[in-house]
Amino acid sequence: MTAGGGDRIVGRSMVRPVTQHRTGEVVGGRYRIVNLLGEGGQGAVFRAVDLRAGDEVALKVLRAGAERESTERMFREAQAMASLHGTAAVRVMDQVWTDDGSMCLVTELLHGQPLDDVLEAAEKSGARADVGALVRLLDPVIHTLQRAHDAGIVHRDLKPANIFVLENDGGVRLLDFGFVKFTRLRGLTGDGMIAGSPSYIAPEAWMGRAEAIDHRIDVYGIGAVIFRCLGGKPPFAATDLGKLLRDVTSAKRPSLHELRPDLHPDIDEWVVLSLAVHPEERFQSVTALWRAFRSVVGT
Repeated sequence: MTAGGGDRIVGRSMVRPVTQHRTGEVVGGRYRIVNLLGEGGQGAVFRAVDLRAGDEVALKVLRAGAERESTERMFREAQAMASLHGTAAVRVMDQVWTDDGSMCLVTELLHGQPLDDVLEAAEKSGARADVGALVRLLDPVIHTLQRAHDAGIVHRDLKPANIFVLENDGGVRLLDFGFVKFTRLRGLTGDGMIAGSPSYIAPEAWMGRAEAIDHRIDVYGIGAVIFRCLGGKPPFAATDLGKLLRDVTSAKRPSLHELRPDLHPDIDEWVVLSLAVHPEERFQSVTALWRAFRSVVGT
């Protein structure tokens, strides 16, 4: 079993998406499905046309036969994205149901590519991520996360695949609030359950203690994303889940300076404070992490 960044874990087993064939279907009496764009643990995302406005949209359809908990997750996902209107969070436009009872979210249709695709293409050509460009790209994501945290919203699934680079203006969107946690509401992930993507899961999440999850899991997540962008690989990248668990929860934090000697040596202290095993030893906010990072890299 591998631990690729695109997989998710729930209850220590991989979630396998279910293909849904809905091409041509009209949902909510308004949105005609054109084609499948992608699949995830909770459902599938389709390109659709708004028959009233004529615009193309993205339609996220919950997988058929989804449990009540999955529906509640999608409700919370919609609530989280709506509350972050005006930030880099993807814009939610509507909420409808299919004729066979599957819940759907209608969001803006994005044109561009996920950050992980951008990084892989650059690395294949031998290029390294430019620090200045990375700061400009991630700055809106940091502000979005801080606003979310101030509102009691924890993303929980930060990874390059959930940061989308727009093709026209180089803008960015933060995607997939499917595992979002509202600190003021009852949690949906019980003890012993793990939600997130293996290479970017914080130590406290690996421990399966749902009550211990707070905004600092996102501090770890965005720190791991930045490490991946600059270092060419996640901080911990073992393909065996058991070894990955051990590394994340007990191994020495890796040196980013070794991978990027052009960065100031103090970057390794930043890594230690971003990826600390214990949340109380970590940066206590994404803003603090970001200010420290910009200070080290001189931007």
